[in-house]
Amino acid sequence: MEDKDAFKYSPRGGAASLQSPSDLHLHHPRHLTDDVSDYSGGTELRNNLPASGDHDQMQEALLPEGGDGPRLKRTPIQNLNDKLDSDDVILEDVDEGSDDDTAVLSLPVWRTDWHKSHMAVISSEKFDSLLKMCPDFYGCKSHMAAFVLIREVLDTEGRPCEQYKVVALGAGRSSSKSWLCYNGIMVHDCHAIVIARRALLRFLYKQLLLFFDADPKAKENCIFESSADSHQLQLKPNTSLHLYTNQCPEGAAKNFHFKGPANNIYTTMKLQYHTKGLLVPAAYLDLSLLGSRVCCMSGSDKLCRWTVTGVQGALLSHFIQPLYITSMVLGTQKLLNAEMSDITNKRLSDQLEDFLPPSYKKHNIFLVCGDYVGPSVASRQHNDLGINWCLGDKDVEVLDSSNGFIVDGSPSVSGPGFSSRLCKRALYSYFLRVAQLGEHSYLLELPTYHSVKVEAFAYQTVKDHVKEQFMSSHAGIWSSKKLVDCFSV
Repeated sequence: MEDKDAFKYSPRGGAASLQSPSDLHLHHPRHLTDDVSDYSGGTELRNNLPASGDHDQMQEALLPEGGDGPRLKRTPIQNLNDKLDSDDVILEDVDEGSDDDTAVLSLPVWRTDWHKSHMAVISSEKFDSLLKMCPDFYGCKSHMAAFVLIREVLDTEGRPCEQYKVVALGAGRSSSKSWLCYNGIMVHDCHAIVIARRALLRFLYKQLLLFFDADPKAKENCIFESSADSHQLQLKPNTSLHLYTNQCPEGAAKNFHFKGPANNIYTTMKLQYHTKGLLVPAAYLDLSLLGSRVCCMSGSDKLCRWTVTGVQGALLSHFIQPLYITSMVLGTQKLLNAEMSDITNKRLSDQLEDFLPPSYKKHNIFLVCGDYVGPSVASRQHNDLGINWCLGDKDVEVLDSSNGFIVDGSPSVSGPGFSSRLCKRALYSYFLRVAQLGEHSYLLELPTYHSVKVEAFAYQTVKDHVKEQFMSSHAGIWSSKKLVDCFSV
């Protein structure tokens, strides 16, 4: 299928293609040379395309072939819990004829203790390296989240191995306390996993720009490929998405006093909103606030919805198949592992799959508790700050989460009027660039951000089913954002 032909059809859905890494043999560690490439090789963006809001060059989105640090082979089982000093590790298969007397682990790597330790290490070291030149914001690390891609690549000897790469990072613990903004330039929610997910969206747009770049090197580094049975792109084989967070997400996951009878514990968890600096159950939310103040669904509620809708959102659903989180490492409160897993995966029934479009599914996240990385005491002076970064960015961007705009002193300031590179308007500009490159002319003719979201029919159908199930389980109403989405660029 030709690349652009894959984008000439109005998609109605797509299938996720997150495959688990192949079974790995454990072997004694062996250091290999790091072969991280620079971001050169991508051509500049076409001058006639709409501005992205941050003016990044195309080459900044290239996914380096190497990891974040030295490559290592798998460690023996007894050492899986050991701390790793490297920022990135490559897990390699042992030759079938190997005489080494080592144990064999018939599990995907993301189900091992090694994985949860390594996720904490690379997330922490990525944050530290980014904040090295701006230590005043280091206290934001107390509430941090990072998205990591695991890909199967070939080592220097041509053997398959697993590569970890941090592709998006967010830090923060609050949301906007402001009145609603109707032009798309304000970021509403700066809680860690939410802002990390918005940074992930920006990374995905960069990858789509690479897919259409004329430079073969750029496309080679892109994580997407054409699909034989869909007009949407899919992840390349043996690529999966994983999440690390050092704090339990806000919402039902933290408020176990909302549990109901023993036989109906998790379905009775109520949806909760952040508004005016408070976390309020949906049943007690003053409806007048929905039409005047910023009201954001809690992080644990969003995480639950992503098990069905995927993390890509409505706009990206025009271009790519649903993207699900394979595993989540929770770096705190180890005794809450089972409860957090059930709240994330069991509030929405597996029977939803009977009503979903062909490409969507109910995808449970494999959740484990790992190590906390961050300051021992949270700093109050960082309560209203949010940090974001994605692969290819030179610097982090720091937001005032109370108003949703960039703060004075932020290492990166790119948008007009101190608007964030993660605001709706900036991501919409990315969307229009991809639509133009993919010759999606009918999307360019839609007048507003909201109309583009509505046009993603399959995604909207899935989201409606999720809302209906929350309502039927008396969890509450998931509010619409139509009021703040009716802008154009």
